[in-house]
Amino acid sequence: MKRKRILKYVLVVWLILTVAFAGWSHIGLIRMYGGATKVVDANSFKLPEGPVAIRNVAVLSPDANQFLPNRTVLIDDGLITQVDSNLAINDTYTIVDGSGKYLIPGLTDAHVHLWRSQNDLLLYLANGVTQIRELIGEKFHLKWREEIMEGRLGPDMFITSPRLGTFGVVQGWFMSWSQRFDNIRSPAAAEKAVIRYQKMGYDGIKIYSQLSPEVYNALCNTADSLDFPVTGHVPFRTSLSDVYSSSQSDIAHFEEIMNALSREFGYFRNETADSFLMYVDERMPEVARQLIDHDMYVTSSMWGTEQLVAQKFALDSTLTAVPLEYVNPGLVEWSTMVPRGGLGWLPEVNRYQMPPDLTPEEQAGRRRHWETYITAEQRVGAQLIKAGVPVMVGTDANLPVKVPGFSIHNELESMVKIGMTPARALYAATVTPNEWIGANAGQIQPGKAANLVLLSENPLEDIGNTRSIETVIMRGKLLDRATLDQILKAVREANADSRRKEIERFTAND
Repeated sequence: MKRKRILKYVLVVWLILTVAFAGWSHIGLIRMYGGATKVVDANSFKLPEGPVAIRNVAVLSPDANQFLPNRTVLIDDGLITQVDSNLAINDTYTIVDGSGKYLIPGLTDAHVHLWRSQNDLLLYLANGVTQIRELIGEKFHLKWREEIMEGRLGPDMFITSPRLGTFGVVQGWFMSWSQRFDNIRSPAAAEKAVIRYQKMGYDGIKIYSQLSPEVYNALCNTADSLDFPVTGHVPFRTSLSDVYSSSQSDIAHFEEIMNALSREFGYFRNETADSFLMYVDERMPEVARQLIDHDMYVTSSMWGTEQLVAQKFALDSTLTAVPLEYVNPGLVEWSTMVPRGGLGWLPEVNRYQMPPDLTPEEQAGRRRHWETYITAEQRVGAQLIKAGVPVMVGTDANLPVKVPGFSIHNELESMVKIGMTPARALYAATVTPNEWIGANAGQIQPGKAANLVLLSENPLEDIGNTRSIETVIMRGKLLDRATLDQILKAVREANADSRRKEIERFTAND
């Protein structure tokens, strides 16, 4: 009897501890993904009401190749109504003087991860990003999108399903709990998943690396029958040829093509690095041709890989070079309780930095590997650009050290560095993603959504001039420079109020 009572007490204590640990872990995950940070009231910023006229402005042409001088752009009810010279303007319009300035369509970041970080929505607008593609969607992202459609300040949102992978039962449970994967283990489950996500209101399917070939095929076939877009990775067990013949219409990184070529090659090593680079050069014309023939797009995420490697060898200076104060502190700080492999940015949690105990020879070997990795990806991107494959600018924002909103300007510079003209880069951040999404935006023409950015400097002369933002217009709402500065200040202060670890050593020069 006494033994039964003891066992009962032990069981009760075990259950209490299990529930407490699960609750503690859940709260920790919410904070790590940015869900405990103070949220800025997006409706607190007072914006002018009514129609808007931008006078005497240079307007980016629909093909993004030139600026058309001395235009007046009329905006009403969220749409561009007229674009012409010498238009009559009545006193109902809020007038913006565009003299000496440059008007471009709002930018699209075609690869972002909001996680639980609501303030990022404001950071995108403050950086001229009026549309985002969220590529690991959650149900609360659908709620944020609905709120934005009802008037909350934020960018247009395209939201894919959560990541879809194929794992064993136990690993699949853990990946679902910790990283929000959907573990799809059979073609029948794949078909049900696609139907379910479309009914829930997601905009497409996110393919991830671990999908089995049979599940990948079932997902793509079902999505194709429902006219449901598919984007994402090239799964580890799927060849590029399989992807070409599927309904997947976008590959979400240059890196995915490079890694697929590495698998074809037999995985490059330092001693085969030069041979692998030659292999990439030889294969890419055919890869590009197949992508064009199969109407496939590719999203860039080039700057992110360059920064991944920079973090490995110079983490402190890499963190100092980005506006760290705007990043959700939950992500920056992460948790030292989690083994490296998470999303933390600071040195004590950053998964990218090299182990401190490497010998000089080991450091040199790893540097050689990662230099080859970057070079191979840059060559992939350069060949895609040269061949005319439709490229969308995306940054993989919120992975270290890609600051939401700010990172698109870095990505545009990387695109120009590997061979895009500034005009082509602007096209890839405006027209091309709207074309893939099927959105009525991305060009300054009557009838298009009034999602616009007014710049003080010409981005066709220097793509870095996309940072010279004077005004953002989001669905016809006017956000002048003073308002944009208020937004940035509010996010900065919310982060400071929620921060547990100081970051001054990385922001002293800001």
